[in-house]
Amino acid sequence: MFNRALFSFMIVLLVFAAASLASAQEGELTETAMVGEMIDEAAPASVGDNGNETTLAELLPEEEVVEVEEEVLPPVVPEEPSAAPCSMIVLPAVEDLYANVEKGKVYNSDHLVCEYLTGWEYEDDSYPEVVMVQFDISGLEMEKDDVGVLVLKAESMEKVGEGAVGIILMPMTSEWSENSSVSALELNILSAILMMANGDELDFTQLGVNFGGDDVFAFDVSEHLKAAEGGRISFLLMAIGDADYKVSFKSRETGEGPSLLIAPYPSAPAA
Repeated sequence: MFNRALFSFMIVLLVFAAASLASAQEGELTETAMVGEMIDEAAPASVGDNGNETTLAELLPEEEVVEVEEEVLPPVVPEEPSAAPCSMIVLPAVEDLYANVEKGKVYNSDHLVCEYLTGWEYEDDSYPEVVMVQFDISGLEMEKDDVGVLVLKAESMEKVGEGAVGIILMPMTSEWSENSSVSALELNILSAILMMANGDELDFTQLGVNFGGDDVFAFDVSEHLKAAEGGRISFLLMAIGDADYKVSFKSRETGEGPSLLIAPYPSAPAA
């Protein structure tokens, strides 16, 4: 089926952080008031026949106050958003379950379990629990630039051993329901392999992979939705890796189950 060679490569992301320093120049506005004083001196007093003296008339100058008008800055207008928020379509799963094909059991409860056991403890790699989810996409019209994402919320994750682990997603047929028998589910699981067949090799571009770093697992299913012909679409999820790995997702019965998020790719006006 699938072996650990799928996880032989390691993707290293280098993140460069750039920091910019901003400085503001401070200016001081100095206001000076010019005050002039004018003093008019009268001529010396003349002595008349009557002996009266003419006194000096002192004119006291008035201060001239120069008023400096403050510069009025225009009000700051907040910038408008660069683009209006785009609308999003949310489609919750209409069917979801997990099954243990080896034991012939089907589980329809408030959680969905993916489990993988390595060959280190077992003779062969084992996939005891797999998850199946189904969506009704009747009436959904995907445009060229639309984006579709399948999201699941994990309530618990367990890993025993070292090595890379993750969840893979594959398309499958939708000839099943939560009340289907194990044999019917096995046929739909087999369809996932047949749908990926490309001659003698498997078309791994049909796969979605999430290495489980966060509580929310997201898979880009845009091309699967665009290629679908309406009706219903289903996906198979399996745990895989180089260590024992088990993830329990919330099912649709919890109200936080698997969902499809569809939205147009956002665009912003040119600067």
